[in-house]
Amino acid sequence: MKELLALIPENRRKFIAFLCENDAPHSLSQISHSLRLVHQTTRKIAYEFVALGFVKIYNIGRAKVVMRTEKLKEVCNDIRKNARV
Repeated sequence: MKELLALIPENRRKFIAFLCENDAPHSLSQISHSLRLVHQTTRKIAYEFVALGFVKIYNIGRAKVVMRTEKLKEVCNDIRKNARV
């Protein structure tokens, strides 16, 4: 898993790490502010992960809320296990 994470670009790694650390759903603007990324970049990354099945995006009013799926939870658990070893 470490090898795969090393191949992922830095912004995408930050996005995955943020979602692994924070269980609660967050809006795209909250995520982009926390990661210090441009909103468009954050949105692009989020939709890439939707296509992979890692996150789901819900429209609530004008905000887009990102929630991680079980698939990403498994990846997060694998990352934690590998970090301990």
